[in-house]
Amino acid sequence: MKSILIAAGLSAAALVGTAQATLIGDSGGGLWDYDTATNNKTLIGNTGTMFDIALDPYTNVLYGVQGSGLYTIDQTNASTARVGTIGASINGLTFGSDGTLYGSGGHGLYSLNKSTGAANLIGTGAYVSSGDIAFDDAGNLFLSSSTGPLDSLWSLDINTGNGTLIGNTGYNSVYGLNYLNGTLYGFTQSGLTLTLDTLTGTGTELFNNGIAAYGADGVGGESVPEPASIALIGLSLLGLAMSRRKVNQAGKLRLRISLI
Repeated sequence: MKSILIAAGLSAAALVGTAQATLIGDSGGGLWDYDTATNNKTLIGNTGTMFDIALDPYTNVLYGVQGSGLYTIDQTNASTARVGTIGASINGLTFGSDGTLYGSGGHGLYSLNKSTGAANLIGTGAYVSSGDIAFDDAGNLFLSSSTGPLDSLWSLDINTGNGTLIGNTGYNSVYGLNYLNGTLYGFTQSGLTLTLDTLTGTGTELFNNGIAAYGADGVGGESVPEPASIALIGLSLLGLAMSRRKVNQAGKLRLRISLI
């Protein structure tokens, strides 16, 4: 489990995530753009040590938790701005498809206010948050837990906070999770990229990325409507409205002619 005793631009039109496949925050405060397909990485900058990070799928704003505070993080240079005090020990963050920011810490699952940082306890379970939580495409929430000699994978009920053990990952310090293209990835403090089986919890080493992960997030997880899709829906509705208007106007014209 990550030690809590470490020293330590919003666009309404942006409805999908950043171009980075995965963002990883390391134990020294480095923020990395990481490609899970090629193992390529680029250092963006230094945020100061964040216990975890999470990317809002609607606004494309990156958030981080550090000590007792919630922060926003600039994805171009890693500069931060404090949002407010959390009021709970949080070391895992992720977003739901409805824009809710969830946090995990100790035995608890929380929702966090993005405007003030304040945490609200949803409920507790037998897990101990190792360092991250992540949704899959179907809305299932996964957590890495430090309840045994090695980290285990759990599924959490977002309504009660209760957890169900899936299985042992086979690795320690799985501090970062990100679900991308049908795969749940895990990132360890020892610099490994893992794939995690969501049915058994088993971890399989994919790469040694050299990043001492303290948190991860990025494109993936629960889907949100893309701007193009929304635009097409809007155009379709507009076209339907115009079509109905034309039909109504044609009907009125025929009525006038018949009266004459």
